[in-house]
Amino acid sequence: MSTNAGTILTADGMPIFAHDLCDQAAQAAAWMLLEEGKSTLRTALLTGSHGAGKSTQLKLIDQHIRQAGATVSWFNGWAHKEDADPFASMLFSLWDRVDIKGDPTAPSGEQVDAIVSAAMRRKGYPSATTITSREATDAGERAVLIASDLISQLVVQDQPLAELAHASRLLSDAASLNEDRFRQQKLLERSRSYLFPRRFKEQMDVIIQHIRHSQTDPHLPCFLFVDDLDRCPPKLGLALLEAAGRFFAVPGLVVVVALDEVIARSWVNSAYEGNVDGHAYIDKLFDRRILGTEERARIIWAQILGVEWRMAEWEGLVGKAHPEMADRAVISATRLLRIHSGSDIRKVRRTLNEVRTIIVDESEYLSKVTLMPDVARLGVLCGYLVRERFPRVVERISDLRLLEARLEVAEELMTIAPNWELPTEEEDDPLAWLREFLGLTPEEEREIGYILDIRHFLPTDILIKTGANLVLIGMGLR
Repeated sequence: MSTNAGTILTADGMPIFAHDLCDQAAQAAAWMLLEEGKSTLRTALLTGSHGAGKSTQLKLIDQHIRQAGATVSWFNGWAHKEDADPFASMLFSLWDRVDIKGDPTAPSGEQVDAIVSAAMRRKGYPSATTITSREATDAGERAVLIASDLISQLVVQDQPLAELAHASRLLSDAASLNEDRFRQQKLLERSRSYLFPRRFKEQMDVIIQHIRHSQTDPHLPCFLFVDDLDRCPPKLGLALLEAAGRFFAVPGLVVVVALDEVIARSWVNSAYEGNVDGHAYIDKLFDRRILGTEERARIIWAQILGVEWRMAEWEGLVGKAHPEMADRAVISATRLLRIHSGSDIRKVRRTLNEVRTIIVDESEYLSKVTLMPDVARLGVLCGYLVRERFPRVVERISDLRLLEARLEVAEELMTIAPNWELPTEEEDDPLAWLREFLGLTPEEEREIGYILDIRHFLPTDILIKTGANLVLIGMGLR
């Protein structure tokens, strides 16, 4: 634990209040997964935007599930995105540790990939990642099926279903010998459909029974947590998402996928060219949604902002605080950070640390500013956000060598928001020169105006110039 301006942090930097808030939700989610997993629940989707804390939430749910006596295995889609057969890797991830003899007591240094490679070589396949080509239409099914065969033989000592394998081989051979291409395709499709569903289900039933038998409580389901699929390339991400929702929906196993659903819907819309509704499609893959991650993230980082915004480490600010104006400044900062960082708490804290460093570095100037500390911080934050979001605009302003010229541009930018309208051809448009000089699109102009809309904190001409200086400091241009 560590202490930071009165905020107690966990080892990974999360405030205690945030950990408690998330842990309460995780406990409720774990109870739901355990109870409903005994009967009908097979798949669950934990939704939230990037950085909202989905992985953190999964880890907390993991702790409660293990305490109850069930097993939890993890598959990180992004970590396996380069595998030629990530589907097989997903299935093998049901074991965190396993050795070639099939005993779930391998040394902690053993890696699943190495074990899979050794198993494949032992069974006559070249390696874990070259069973089939990813581009093959049935690559996912074949990879998962071969992996289930290996697991059942190596770990559970179960024999493969020889008659299905033989029937499929006969059909495949017939297809290869047939000169009619249409007939070839039909035979191949029939061989695959004949081989996969029943054989995979039989093998998975044996595998899941074995895992549950080794649990502390064999009456509970076992769990597979799938994370970071939304960081995979779209085609692979959608294929793995479909595999998790279709192939792994077997009794006794609950698959929990953490995913930004907005990204997943875009995959569906793109893959099916808008003919399929993304929300309805994902609904069919998953039995339940675990909600609330996004809302908790906003509460957490808003409270972090409230604490860190007034930290003692904000050096060099000498003005006196006015409660009402200070609160308004915090509200403005929260709104801007929400636009910039979404629900990414780490990005919020990183931004605040950057702004704090800028203020410390410019203490010689800021020590003379008599604005309220919260307003001074807000001015620097606004300039920093413009620099982060529109580096091209800041680079153009930097071409102006005179400080007075830069200040004039900053002051003009601060006037955009109150009366912003779509650009017109009128000659008396006061922003025409600014628009032309910076090469702004209407969207850029409107967003920059929104970020720099702080004139209500600067009621006099002198304070407006002071605010423009603070904006330039945030841009790194003063």
